[in-house]
Amino acid sequence: MSILLDTGVLVAALNRRDRFHRWARRLLVEVLEGRYGAPYVTDYIVDEALSFAAARLGREPALRLGALFFEKRVFRIIPVTFDLVLEAWEVYRSHLPRLSFTDAATVVAARAYRVDYLATLDGDLALLHPSVTPGRG
Repeated sequence: MSILLDTGVLVAALNRRDRFHRWARRLLVEVLEGRYGAPYVTDYIVDEALSFAAARLGREPALRLGALFFEKRVFRIIPVTFDLVLEAWEVYRSHLPRLSFTDAATVVAARAYRVDYLATLDGDLALLHPSVTPGRG
């Protein structure tokens, strides 16, 4: 089994003021315990999550998140290659404006790497791949 975590889940786990903080924090603990198998993120998600965390939450939360990616290596980081970008473009075109390009790349990467579940707060993203969302898993 495997799970790919979306930016919103990672940021909500860090942000005590986020309405999904408790759910995201509990899910992250379960992921770190191995309950969902191998945890993944894409390099796009790493960029988006670190940029968002630094801008909205500050230096320390961004560094804690970065440590999970690069020091503890908790997540397997999927590189979004040009082949995946081309596939993501097709998904993006068919779902614009409901889906960001990063979300389209996330769906394509999850399919390409045969990831079982996406952990997301985004209902539109959850419609495109089996997902763990607040209230669903």
